[in-house]
Amino acid sequence: MRIPLMMTAMALLAACSPEPEEPSQREQIGQAWKYEGGTGDAAKVAYIGSANTIATMTAPDTFAVLLVQPMSNGEKAVTVKLVGAPFQCDLSACTVSAKGDDGKTHSWQGRMTDAKDGIEIMPSQNAYDVIAKAKTVKVDLVVGPQDKTAPFAFNVAGLDLPG
Repeated sequence: MRIPLMMTAMALLAACSPEPEEPSQREQIGQAWKYEGGTGDAAKVAYIGSANTIATMTAPDTFAVLLVQPMSNGEKAVTVKLVGAPFQCDLSACTVSAKGDDGKTHSWQGRMTDAKDGIEIMPSQNAYDVIAKAKTVKVDLVVGPQDKTAPFAFNVAGLDLPG
């Protein structure tokens, strides 16, 4: 009688124990450069998550992602995405402000991504140049009502892309 009772108790304990949690989207992206398609000349895209998070009305840990993609003409396309809150920008002049190690504020103009979760920045805005020359880049993104912005910091040192 004791053995079936003990087996039942063990089964109940096993059923009630929490399953290991999968890493969050922020943990999967990480805060160091990751590459798809290989590294160096083989890389098709490099991405990095912001070092900080911001509490917003939609998520307690809203963060940003910076993507750099080499183009066939040798230029680099840069995309900034917001994860955890809706991305907002003026559709007639979609811009974000960024600051690199040079201390200057750069205004990057682009267009909203097809998924409406970020901004695709044109190569002519020289966003890649700021990223490539910096150790840290801070990008201000709108995260709340009345166009409230928050700075997202990226530790961009170590980017390894062709060109």
